[in-house]
Amino acid sequence: MPVDERLDTVYDRAGFGASVPRGSRPALVVVDLTRGFTEPGFPSGADLTAEVTATAALVAEARRRDIPVIYTAISYTPAEADGDSVAWLRKAPGMRALREGSEAVALDPRLERREGDHLVLKKGASAFHGTSLAALLTSLGADTVVVCGATTSGCVRATAVDSVQSGFDTLVVREACGDRAQGPHDAALFDLQAKYADVIGIEDALAYLAEQDLRTLGQPALADLGDVPATSRWVRSGPVRLHVLDYGPSDGVPLLVLPGITSPAVTMDFVARELTDIVRPLVLDVRGRGLSDGAEDYDLGSYAADVEAVVDGLGLRDPILFGHSMGARIAARAAAARPFRGTVLADPPLSGPGRAPYPTTLDAFLGQLAQARRGTDADEVARSWPRWPRREQELRARWFSSCSRSAIAATHGGFESEDFFDDWPKVPAPTYFLYGGASPVVTADGAAEAAERNPAAELVEIPGAGHMIFWDEPEAALGALRDALRKLL
Repeated sequence: MPVDERLDTVYDRAGFGASVPRGSRPALVVVDLTRGFTEPGFPSGADLTAEVTATAALVAEARRRDIPVIYTAISYTPAEADGDSVAWLRKAPGMRALREGSEAVALDPRLERREGDHLVLKKGASAFHGTSLAALLTSLGADTVVVCGATTSGCVRATAVDSVQSGFDTLVVREACGDRAQGPHDAALFDLQAKYADVIGIEDALAYLAEQDLRTLGQPALADLGDVPATSRWVRSGPVRLHVLDYGPSDGVPLLVLPGITSPAVTMDFVARELTDIVRPLVLDVRGRGLSDGAEDYDLGSYAADVEAVVDGLGLRDPILFGHSMGARIAARAAAARPFRGTVLADPPLSGPGRAPYPTTLDAFLGQLAQARRGTDADEVARSWPRWPRREQELRARWFSSCSRSAIAATHGGFESEDFFDDWPKVPAPTYFLYGGASPVVTADGAAEAAERNPAAELVEIPGAGHMIFWDEPEAALGALRDALRKLL
């Protein structure tokens, strides 16, 4: 609906005011809701309490739906703020207060920037001018930009105009945009609605965000399940429905397989099918991946509770836990709290508070996720994972889009905030620790510490393998796993 329903005949005759298509891959761009704009005590500020409140609701809904949130801020170096190099500051000298590191450029405290949210620093009105915002939106797979912030007649308008000119359908949320005076605010929204964007109400914007489910699977991915010699089983962990691939045989010793941070259950098929002669593999779609539900919580405690739910819900008697990467951390947490027949941990992230960071950055994971959501293929996957077997590259291409963005971001954050060594010394024997000889995740020093902190564990190096030991060196890694499992039977 237009901002002003009395658009005059000049605009009508010019053919302005058509509706903007709303895509399935939105991104939320929050323009300059820093203290220098939202608090009247600053020279450039005004009381934008209502607009910040509306924006907080948009941010919360975006996070629930795994929609990217991008904040922008104007920030000048001392040389720029005090000098004459920025032409805009000659026209608007009050903006010189927006100095880097100052309270004026800090995000309004009523909003929250989380790990996984992006921040774009700018020198001019448009968040696109002189920044990497267009490339960032493209890398995230966005097709629609939802804009809010301050000021409506300045930075919001300039950002919305450049958003359209960068190829993105654009929505501007009326109640989440603020200005220093009503006249410029109304005029800017009128012009944006007529020529560049759809100006929509907060309820419409929230409904649009709420209907987005960016975890997608195409028909080729679902068809992969037809080639998997396993039965789908379902278990509830509280409100979360969990999907498990059960490879049988039904009378075999259960082996609950817990994959890594971006690995749906089907991607462990090539491992599971090689174990059915000695155990009964059951591969879990960890919450937020594959066919399992997403959730609010992605911490180790919640993941371990899911393990309990699967074991109890499927009546698995005296199972073995086997986890790779994130899954190894989950197995350690679960085994530290409840006895199992045994555990096998494959290359668990040893990062944590006061330790070296996890070697793959969150941005790298999210960039690969964006590729998957826009549509990728095995050749593109191979650029990131050149050593993998071709079928595994194909499965990655088809299934990665089933992973929740918030699950990846929260788990990656957990790699830094939750210490593996809080659980590892409590994991009882028998337990086996497999690691790649060339892994950047379990280094030689890390393996030595793991051996020292749990002397009853048996450590097995997979020569030449990186972190993805079963993908990098399938024969050697599977051989080591089979040897460990035989000792646990």
